[in-house]
Amino acid sequence: MIPSRIKRVEELVKEQVALIIQRDVKDPRLDFVTVSSIHVAKDLRNADIYVTTFDETQEHIREIMEALKSATGFIRRLLGERIVLRYLPALKFHYDASFKQANRIDEILHQIENEK
Repeated sequence: MIPSRIKRVEELVKEQVALIIQRDVKDPRLDFVTVSSIHVAKDLRNADIYVTTFDETQEHIREIMEALKSATGFIRRLLGERIVLRYLPALKFHYDASFKQANRIDEILHQIENEK
């Protein structure tokens, strides 16, 4: 499949999944959850969705992942109603820890700068 088509599908799925989580899923555990990126397989049958949140405690992350796991079927059904694809990808949610790591690196750099 053409890589530019995959990128367009990824952007479309990312936009719609973010809207579904924000507006349609009524689980309070998913407040302030952000879809950071999506990777769709070349055959468009699987999509890995990476999410992040402001509260990065292990308990909160676990609750978010449980809520997303239980809402996966609902999210996929609404996604199928909103976009037309030959194959609607199976959704798999992951927590994106890259923002936490970036913040930690930023803190270390500020400490080094202040020590000089």
